[in-house]
Amino acid sequence: MRDKDEAIEQILEIARQHGLTAKDIDVAMSQQAEGEHDRSSSLLGRILGYLGGIFIFAGLCIFIALNWDSMNTAGRIIITLGSGIALFIMAVVASFDDRYQRVKAPLFLVAAAIQPIGIMVAFDEFSRGDDWHYASLVTAALMFFQQFSVFWKKRETTLLFTSLLFALWFLAVWFDLLGMDEKLIAIVLGASTVGFCVGLEGTRYQGVNPFWYLIGSASFLTGLFELVEYSAIEIVFLAVACGGVFLSTWVRSRTLLFVSTVAI
Repeated sequence: MRDKDEAIEQILEIARQHGLTAKDIDVAMSQQAEGEHDRSSSLLGRILGYLGGIFIFAGLCIFIALNWDSMNTAGRIIITLGSGIALFIMAVVASFDDRYQRVKAPLFLVAAAIQPIGIMVAFDEFSRGDDWHYASLVTAALMFFQQFSVFWKKRETTLLFTSLLFALWFLAVWFDLLGMDEKLIAIVLGASTVGFCVGLEGTRYQGVNPFWYLIGSASFLTGLFELVEYSAIEIVFLAVACGGVFLSTWVRSRTLLFVSTVAI
C-alpha cells in the first residue's frame, strides 16, 4: 500500500512539473488500452486467418482424394490448378484492401501449394514423356515467375518466401538434371540460402529468415558432412560448424545457432 501511495505522489509531482491535467492522463491511459486491444485483436485475426487457410487446403485435399477417380482430365485440372489460380487472385485482390490484410498471407500460401500440383497434374494428363525433370523445371519456373512478379509489385514478404522456395526447387532439379552429385547440390543451395538470408538482415523481409536459416544451414551442413565423412579432412566439418556459431552471433539468429550446435 505504501508503494502505491509513493507511486501516486511521483505521478502527481511529474504532472505538476509538466502541467498535465487528470484529463490528459486519462486520455493517455485510454489510448494505451486501445493499443493493447488492437494488438491482441490483430494477433487473433492473424491466427484465425492461418487457421482458415489450413481448413481451405485440408478441405480441398479431402474433396480431391474422395472424387479423384471419378473425375475426367478437365475436372482434375480445374479442381487443382483452377482452385489454386482462384485463391491466388483472391489473395492479390485482398492485398489491395486494408480490410483483408490478415487473410492475404494464408491465401498466398495455400495458392502456392495448390497451383504446382495442378500444373503437374496437367503434365501428367497430357505429357507422354518419361523424364520428370522437365515437367518439374517448367512448374518451378512458372511459379517463380508468378510469385516474384507480384512480389516486385506488392513487396509482400509472403511472396518473397514462396519465390525463394520455387527458385530453390528449380535449381535443385536443374542441378540434378546436369548430373551433379546430391551432396554438392545440398552444399551449394544451402550456402546460397544462408547467404541470401544474411543479405535480408536489417530489411523489412527478415521475417522469412528463421525458416530459411533452418533449411539452408541444415542442408549445407548435411551435404558437407556426407562429403567429408571418413576422409582425411573430416575435421573441416567441425571447423565449419563452429563458424556457423560465430555467424549466428553476428546475425543474431537462434535458428542458425541451434543448427550449428547440433552439428558440433
